[in-house]
Amino acid sequence: MSKYSFLVSAKEPEYFQVNEYIRLAKHGGWLVGESIEQEEIAKVQSKATLQAVQLARKISKVKDIDIDTAFGLLQAGSFSDGELMGEFADDMLSMVEAENGTEALNARLITAFIRSRGEGEISGEWKPLSDWSIEDTKELPRPLTKGIFDFINAEREEESVGAAKKAQKKTDSATLKG
Repeated sequence: MSKYSFLVSAKEPEYFQVNEYIRLAKHGGWLVGESIEQEEIAKVQSKATLQAVQLARKISKVKDIDIDTAFGLLQAGSFSDGELMGEFADDMLSMVEAENGTEALNARLITAFIRSRGEGEISGEWKPLSDWSIEDTKELPRPLTKGIFDFINAEREEESVGAAKKAQKKTDSATLKG
């Protein structure tokens, strides 16, 4: 939390209670830092997709099959042709080793949200969790991470609804003036 956060919001925030010891401040939308983290995650996902497409293209040329078939083989992970598996093992291994899995990327987003708006009850007092790490997130049980994702999505939705209402008010105002 920024030392100047009091300048952004004068009223006491409302909270989403993750459990009895962790809560997240409601802002009615995402903070800039959270959006930046989401962009970084999207880049990682795009890079992984492009690597898969490049490998599929390579397989399709070498094995003289269409790219869709090669891509389907990659997605299914079902290489019945041992020669094919051996021939492209290094490429496949580098894709697997890159931590681009959904769980890892979700953990990054949860970590960003807890760092930016999380508070923990420590010794009877609510304190910012700005030093929360990915290792801390890895210790959360799945039901808690699902609840946090529901909250993240609700904040995004609230921001979208708010923007749509503002746009409608401008349109209504312009219609009345015209």
